Amino acid sequence: MDPNSIMTPATGAISSRFESQSSIDEARENRKKEWAEAYARIGQEPPPEEPETDYDARTLYERLQAQKELKKEEWDSKMKLSNQWRGLNADEQRFLAEKEAEKRAEQKKLEEREAEEMRAYRERLAARNTSQADDSPPIVSAVAKPAPPKKIPSKDVKKKDMKSLMKGVVVKKKPKAPAASSVDKPSTASEAAERPDSSSSKPSEPEVNNKTGTKREAPSDVTDAEDEKRQKLEEDKA
Repeated sequence: MDPNSIMTPATGAISSRFESQSSIDEARENRKKEWAEAYARIGQEPPPEEPETDYDARTLYERLQAQKELKKEEWDSKMKLSNQWRGLNADEQRFLAEKEAEKRAEQKKLEEREAEEMRAYRERLAARNTSQADDSPPIVSAVAKPAPPKKIPSKDVKKKDMKSLMKGVVVKKKPKAPAASSVDKPSTASEAAERPDSSSSKPSEPEVNNKTGTKREAPSDVTDAEDEKRQKLEEDKA
């Protein structure tokens, strides 16, 4: 068996899978003629041909990655702070100035209207008050008398009360010593008169016997009365 005859069909099958550039151009020209004849039968002109895109030899992954990077660059440039703000042009400034002037004019008109209404209201109120004053008799307002000042008790009143309390107190004189010397006795009448006062004002001290040298204590009644006086004086002071 001849080996060339065996390989001939296989070679023809493989070569039929590939197309040359001339065959591609011929097929394109035939397609154009068919479209032109079809539009001529309808009576219309054929649409303009779209420009053919150049053949991209990159893989699909490379083309998608390039598109992704391009979109990312566009997003970054859009979100930059410097690109988010821009100045106003002349038309925008003029428009904003006109709106501000209109707003101020409306505010001024509103204030003038409110002032006019307040003035008219005050005039009506004054006219009504004058008419009521002419019709009604004059009213005499009663002047309230000032309340009399309260008297503050002075310290002299306290002293008088203390004296009145002391009037009822009876102070007993201490008995004389039986063996008292002539020196202890009052020599004059004035000294005798002053002796009771001193005994009433000062607490009684124990009497000393000149002969024996022993002290005699004051009676208990005198000391009790003096204690009561001191207690009353302390209560009055408090």
